[in-house]
Amino acid sequence: MIPVDPHREIIDPRQLVREDGREALAELVARESGYIFQLRPLKDLCQSLKSGMPLLAEGERGGGKTEMVDALAYSCNRPLFELQGMDDLKLRDILFEWDDQGQNSFVVQAVASGELSLQEARDQQWRKEFLNLGEVLKAYDYLASTGITPIVKLDEFEKLPQACQAFFYQLFTDGHASIPRLAENNGQIGVRRNEEKPIVILTSNNQHIVHPPLRSRCVYTKVRLPTDLEEMRILHSRVPHAPAHLMTQVIKVVRYIRIMMPTVRDKPGLRESIALLRALLADNQTVLTAEIIDDYLGFIARGADDLTNLELGLPRLERAAQTPDLVIDQMIQEVFCERVIRLREAA
Repeated sequence: MIPVDPHREIIDPRQLVREDGREALAELVARESGYIFQLRPLKDLCQSLKSGMPLLAEGERGGGKTEMVDALAYSCNRPLFELQGMDDLKLRDILFEWDDQGQNSFVVQAVASGELSLQEARDQQWRKEFLNLGEVLKAYDYLASTGITPIVKLDEFEKLPQACQAFFYQLFTDGHASIPRLAENNGQIGVRRNEEKPIVILTSNNQHIVHPPLRSRCVYTKVRLPTDLEEMRILHSRVPHAPAHLMTQVIKVVRYIRIMMPTVRDKPGLRESIALLRALLADNQTVLTAEIIDDYLGFIARGADDLTNLELGLPRLERAAQTPDLVIDQMIQEVFCERVIRLREAA
């Protein structure tokens, strides 16, 4: 779990949306984290928040699904529980497992000390103190115990096998999980009402199947890849101190790789563009020559073959960075003008 920052205000995104609308949430997240929502995911996220249902966000890699969850948690200063989808996850990773060793030690010691009979000790070994909670059920128990609503990120959820996806059905529907033999809380861990549920967001890259019974328990949204103008706005928001000429060169280089270099299979996404721009800015780079680009290829390449092909294409990348492009140049000017207007309005 990533805890809250005690020095920052804690904001309830559900209350914010109900009282001030989705624009207030979008403005908060943009101001605090630099993340800019697409309209469709923003609408669906707000419906998820108001209904208490999880949000299932699907889309290609690089669209900003994972960053959306992180930005929401950071901006609202909410505890963040995370589970990465993998083929080998078990019940214990998601919900719970009994501490067999602890239970056996308790029974032996209780009987040996004469405090309990064997039957009494066996009955008491099924208390919550001998239950190890998985990351997801831990978030529900955290809410029940503290009253603080956490955010749960289930990243690349589609990688979970169908048997594991079924572990979430009761949690998403009822807000709690039934634990066989648990002697407390009527055998249940979690909460009761929709408005008390954790804020749960599932992300999926469409590589595998998220099964229909689980989809039916979620609000659905599609996160598409950003347009050129949207990507520029995001870059400017995430790296606000980068000058226009440097940001323009980065966009031209990345766009050239995506469109004109088919031998580069794993295309750089928005995350790579942000990392590259930040690194160049930190080193006070101003002009992207082939030599300079070569120094920063590690921020763009995602495999050995792609790195080799990028090295072979360095002269072309330099030309791309330095060649005027009326469309890109005009969009960059528009993005920077928008920021100036916002700053004037704020003042």
